[in-house]
Amino acid sequence: MNAMAEEISLNIFERVAKKKQDYQLYNFARLQEEAFATFFDLAQEYTSLETLYQICVAVPKEFFQLESRLYILSPKNMQLEKVCSSEGGLISGKNRLEVTIELSEEKYETDHACVLPIRGNRALTEWIRSYSQSRTLGMFEIYPKSRLTGEDHFFFEKFTNRIGYNLHQKLLIKQNIEHIKFINQLVSDIEHNVITPNLYYKLFIHQNRKCLNTYNIILQRLRDAILCCQTQHDALCEEMREIHQTFSNNNEKFDEQLQALSKHYESNSLFLETLLRRDHFEQGTYVLRRQPCNFRTEILEPLLERYRPILQRKGIAINDRLGDIPDEEITLFVDKGLISQVFDNLFSNAAKYTQEVDDQAGNKIKFISSQRKILKNYFGEGVHGIEFSIFTTGKPIAEKDVVKLFEEGFRSSSAGPEQGSGHGLHFIRNVVEIHGGEVGCTPQRYGNEFYFVLPLKEELSWAGVEQHTPGQSG
Repeated sequence: MNAMAEEISLNIFERVAKKKQDYQLYNFARLQEEAFATFFDLAQEYTSLETLYQICVAVPKEFFQLESRLYILSPKNMQLEKVCSSEGGLISGKNRLEVTIELSEEKYETDHACVLPIRGNRALTEWIRSYSQSRTLGMFEIYPKSRLTGEDHFFFEKFTNRIGYNLHQKLLIKQNIEHIKFINQLVSDIEHNVITPNLYYKLFIHQNRKCLNTYNIILQRLRDAILCCQTQHDALCEEMREIHQTFSNNNEKFDEQLQALSKHYESNSLFLETLLRRDHFEQGTYVLRRQPCNFRTEILEPLLERYRPILQRKGIAINDRLGDIPDEEITLFVDKGLISQVFDNLFSNAAKYTQEVDDQAGNKIKFISSQRKILKNYFGEGVHGIEFSIFTTGKPIAEKDVVKLFEEGFRSSSAGPEQGSGHGLHFIRNVVEIHGGEVGCTPQRYGNEFYFVLPLKEELSWAGVEQHTPGQSG
């Protein structure tokens, strides 16, 4: 058990002991204890808000013959509404607007009633959008006050607190259910309006490729015609040669742009299909679709080609050592789309955070270096690992930051003025861990090495392959 877990465990035992003392001091009567127990049992048994409203007003009436009215802040307009009473039950429509009390942070009394604020759970406040500015969720009115003793006042303060906590939880459940319904609908809309239409771009690219092929055939015919008059120097032949050269240059540019468009489409389509996969939303986690993958040709080379101009514009050199291990030595079954985005995040961070440093000889250096190596028995006897890493020059990350780097929203103090959300590394950790792997960062003299290790499920041929054991430098 780590230090944080031990501290939480100790706090829980202290809180239990404190509650035990509190209830001894409360010294509730048997009937009051039974009222508490009944409220808790029924509040857990039933899940809807409307049922909770009725339980709130039914308990005081059944146990103490006291009438009550429950008022809740409407999440739509934050106006107080009367939602239930012990005399009339659930209230609907315009009758909810018939409110004769005021919203207050403190309890107060009217001519005939005691009115108490319903406070929510402080820890849950930020999770419910409508009530994020206040802990007060509503008011609880109990009457006639002439029948309330001092002990009754104290009991109903505690009772109203319990109403608030249960109400807060059920409001959160309702919000989450509505959120899930919205997400499911959104996924259907995305599938219908984004992913399916995106497939048409593949058809457009194919049609443009056919056009280019036709242009090349025409270009060949023009070339053949020019060959027939290549010894002639009249104006018509010169014009044909100029047209041929212009046509040829245009086709080359067209072909380059078409190739770039095709690669961009393939990358975007892969990311769209992977991130917006219906299974992720239905199961609430990333759902893998594993397939054999050649990391170099299918993931790394396309990404390096896309990032190379960006890195060059920033004066960042690239040292690619991923070829140290032959591709045929490695069999990895991964979700290609998700792993592609892991590498994309690493290259994106490298483009943003790589800095110039002085090497041992005083020379200015600014580069990224990527490599892979096999770690024998990394995940246990017979289960080897393959480590992919990207080193970037710059200020080494402080050790105190390294342990938090892959947490959601965390940004290292060495990140500087670069914009970022702190989500990318957390995403990387999620995807790698779902694949059964591990992530990490190692600060070094001239920069930082980010790495992740994936398990190799099958036996490898070790002849001629550089071998490492965990802890060895590569």
